[in-house]
Amino acid sequence: MTFDVATKKGLKKRFFVEHIEAPGSKDAMTLFTITDSTKIKLADPVTDSSDSTSQRVFDMRLEVDRIGGLANQVKVLNKALSRLCKKAKENNSGDAKLPRKANRIMLHGCEGTGKTMLLNELETRSGAKKVIRLEKRQLLGTASKNESVIQSAFNDAFANQPSLIIIDNLDEIAGANDTVARPAIQSLHAGFNTILGAAVMVVAATRNPTDVDGSLTAPNRFADTIELPVPDRIARVEILKASLRGISTEPIDLCEKVGATTHGFTGKDMALFVEKAMEHFIDRTDDETEEWVKVQSRTSSGGSTEDTLVDGATCSRRESNPAALESTFAITLKDFEAVQQTIRPTALREIVLETPDITWNDIGGSDAVKQRFDETIGWSIKYPDLLAKFGRSSKQKGVLLYGPPGCSKTMTAQAVANTYGLNFIAVKGAELISMYVGESERAVRETFRKARAAAPSIIFFDEIDSIGASRDSGGSSGLNVLTTLLNEMDGFEQLKGVQVLAATNKPESLDPALLRPGRFDAHVYLGPPSSAARLDILKIGIKGLQLRDDVRLEEIVEQIEGYSGAEIQSACDLAVGQLVRRAIVEDAADQSLCQEDLEIGFENTPKGITAEMLETYEAFAHRAKDAKR
Repeated sequence: MTFDVATKKGLKKRFFVEHIEAPGSKDAMTLFTITDSTKIKLADPVTDSSDSTSQRVFDMRLEVDRIGGLANQVKVLNKALSRLCKKAKENNSGDAKLPRKANRIMLHGCEGTGKTMLLNELETRSGAKKVIRLEKRQLLGTASKNESVIQSAFNDAFANQPSLIIIDNLDEIAGANDTVARPAIQSLHAGFNTILGAAVMVVAATRNPTDVDGSLTAPNRFADTIELPVPDRIARVEILKASLRGISTEPIDLCEKVGATTHGFTGKDMALFVEKAMEHFIDRTDDETEEWVKVQSRTSSGGSTEDTLVDGATCSRRESNPAALESTFAITLKDFEAVQQTIRPTALREIVLETPDITWNDIGGSDAVKQRFDETIGWSIKYPDLLAKFGRSSKQKGVLLYGPPGCSKTMTAQAVANTYGLNFIAVKGAELISMYVGESERAVRETFRKARAAAPSIIFFDEIDSIGASRDSGGSSGLNVLTTLLNEMDGFEQLKGVQVLAATNKPESLDPALLRPGRFDAHVYLGPPSSAARLDILKIGIKGLQLRDDVRLEEIVEQIEGYSGAEIQSACDLAVGQLVRRAIVEDAADQSLCQEDLEIGFENTPKGITAEMLETYEAFAHRAKDAKR
């Protein structure tokens, strides 16, 4: 509670009652009655050590089960809370020990990943004696008033140990290169000096640490950071289970099914998704458990009573159906599917990490390429000790995929990520180019930072020629981006668990520095599929269809030499379209694919790979071999 006291001079002071303790009470939840004879002692939390607070046993922690998808982050916060408790006990007992690590933590992550939720959990459930929250809306006055608010917050935290100071949207209070925020930043530094050695924990949140003034990431400031990533499939399943705890689901593995189809959803999106699905479930349940019935009116005639049926269209009422209620009281997959299209995933605007579903079986004729990647990547992941025994470095290398368009370069990168269980970051080179100075370079650095945080991972640069063109070709467009990329890859031995793949249709245009050892030193050519590969791709394209006896796949394979895998797949789609048209328009009883369908499909699919293209790739391969010699 709060109460105001007016002085003789007309000034008012507001007092806050934080807690009331009864001497000798062992249970904090005991109910007491205050009477006229009750004596009240106002204790000074700084100087009075005779009350029960000096012997108080602190137990501060967050419940992992309440927060889905952030178990590792909660464990780190609980360790920090445990350090805070130990520090408070030492201060209360006067047992001087070596200074403990300062509890200064910065939460960061894209919008909707749970930063504010964790701060709220700390505020309401951490068990701290005092929690003080600093926000931008509290600092809308003059510079001197803002300094007073910040310093007062740190003084209050120091006087009520163990305590927490929570700062949401730190970048709004102490933004980088923000001259207006300089007084607030100086006040924060002064506040940190105030709580040195005290049992005070400071937790702040921001979307990006680079948006915060650099002086606040120094030691004894926010030296420790916790990233809240975009949830992967496993984390999304945990979020759903936490949100649907105590609610019947159908099927039982509903959370696993929904979690697998919500790629790019943040924790905030998942919460909104569950809320909308529950609304749909409630509306559906109301419709299924209430039946409209006709109403009968009772009329009297000559002393007798008759029942007359009233028109149900004009006079009706709803009647509850308990049997239907019992059979439908479970949220289903259809409830989620009905509302999924109404939610736009927040993380689609960010770099999204995910393990792809593509496998080598989805890529026809990929056996040789698979073996190449097993040697390049797989061995270093699975057999690092064996490689070290033979004196071979287990350091992962960068791999460049090059070849004509439509020859499965992107699918190959996805299959590599899936085969070795790596997170996958797909970046189109052209997307990194920004009109604003420094933004492109920042995007490259952010990509590598995300990859390090999500290791083991793969960064896949599609169309890398758009940012990696040779510096000798003239022009300075994208030069700084290339330099940043070279610098990030130059320290590749520090990128533990990070593999870089890139794809291009124009390998001859790449800067030589990208192709030297330590960067993209492995070059994999993905050319037009061989005869056996074309047969595999053709079988994948018509998989699951009935074939007529006149279908001769080997004959078609010989006729489509030089086609890319994408062109073969497109031709198969056109052939299947012929079959569908025949089944719908002609209502044909025979719904099997014939030779003519396939021939029509390939006749309407032009071949895009030319002899000049193949000569260019062959020349690049020879040049790369000569450079290595």
